[in-house]
Amino acid sequence: MSRGRRYNKDAAQILVRWSLQRGFVPLPKSSQPSRIISNGQVYDFNTEAADMAKLDALDQGSKGAVTWNPVDIP
Repeated sequence: MSRGRRYNKDAAQILVRWSLQRGFVPLPKSSQPSRIISNGQVYDFNTEAADMAKLDALDQGSKGAVTWNPVDIP
């Protein structure tokens, strides 16, 4: 079963919720009213620890970066 179906949420909602649970301040963006509403519907569930760990494992660090990171500048 996909994680989204388990929580009855779409992928974007799962990732916004992951960000919140990690203490980040996500800034989801959309010009579509339905997506804007959907991005805010992430406070009625928590992502389980096992699923959080799977999402954490996707991080490739600087290898997976799509742009420069000001923290990495000497």
